[in-house]
Amino acid sequence: MFSKTDIKKFKEENNKPLEYIDLIKLVIDTNSELLKLYELNTKSVEISKFNKNDSLIHSQLLKLPLEADTDFDKILVNFNETKPPKIGKATKVDKATKDLTVINDKANYIERKDFEKISIKKISIIGFSFMTVFIIVIGFVLNQSINRGNSEQEKLSQELIITQLETSGKYDKVAQKMKDFNYPKKDIVNMYLENGQFVNALKADKKAFTSVLNKIDTMNNKEQQGALNELKKANVTFKKESISLDLRLALLNKDIDFLKKNIKSVDSQALSDRIVKLFIDEKEYASANEQLKFFANKALDKQAKQAEHDDKKQALTNKVNELKKAVSDTQKQLDGKNTQLSDLHKQLDDLKKNDKSPDKEKHVSDKQKEIDAANKDKNKISDILKDQQGKEKEAQKAVDDFK
Repeated sequence: MFSKTDIKKFKEENNKPLEYIDLIKLVIDTNSELLKLYELNTKSVEISKFNKNDSLIHSQLLKLPLEADTDFDKILVNFNETKPPKIGKATKVDKATKDLTVINDKANYIERKDFEKISIKKISIIGFSFMTVFIIVIGFVLNQSINRGNSEQEKLSQELIITQLETSGKYDKVAQKMKDFNYPKKDIVNMYLENGQFVNALKADKKAFTSVLNKIDTMNNKEQQGALNELKKANVTFKKESISLDLRLALLNKDIDFLKKNIKSVDSQALSDRIVKLFIDEKEYASANEQLKFFANKALDKQAKQAEHDDKKQALTNKVNELKKAVSDTQKQLDGKNTQLSDLHKQLDDLKKNDKSPDKEKHVSDKQKEIDAANKDKNKISDILKDQQGKEKEAQKAVDDFK
């Protein structure tokens, strides 16, 4: 019988005579894999006849699928033989079976003892019935192939229509055609998104808001601003969603105050990351750290801490540089005052030696007053200089100690 099946199972279930209908059912069950449509081209059914001595009389392997007009009566002619073929002589094969493969006899000399009472008549009936089943299956496969071909052609035609409309910018007509062709709503939304039709995308599906924002976030700043303003103007979002548009606009406009006040309203990791980067750029580290509490990002957290650290160190360094400049400027003032005092003392000495006028005493007194005022200024400058030098020293120490 059908040696491609589970012979052991066949034997176990065949310990008693079987009715015709039961035998057919058993054959079909044990060969169920042959009925898998997607494997038909790699399957085959084998029919074998044995004598009482368990010798092979005739065996044929029928490769599937068979032609629809196959003559099964002719295929079964060779099973009328009653003796095994003589060694060295070819088995008689009818012209109608030339394309059918005769298998190696040795593959069939196993597990046959329980089948020796099955007559050629029953074998013929089983083979014929089984082949009839396969003709039906083959017809079904061909029909499925035709239907599949028609379906693919129809789909291609639909895609061509949609592409032509989309290329011409008739997006509403594209959407209508997609509805007519039973495209899912998601595909219609994606069509609008790919063409920058964000208002229409939300009109097609209110739940597409996140997809709309994700698409807008990939655009450059100018395009984002235009798209966001268009959405606000069209008023196609829910009230709770409008804050998402406002946050993105504030981000583009670098409206730090608005972003600070609405940290808790940020709705996504991507938006949060963009806001944190802006806070870092604007040296708003406290706000950056606050935003990171809601949407953690280890890389940005590290960047914020490093930037804050560097800024603090730079601020200390800047203070040292400012104090150094102040000390330098004050020192110049002090040097200038010392030069002035030196000149005043020379002038005083000259008056004392060379002034012959009646007002000499007054001239000397006035000059001394100038010297006293200059000394007073010098002392003030010296005090300022000492204070600045002290501060510079402290600032430098702070820079050196900063980690």
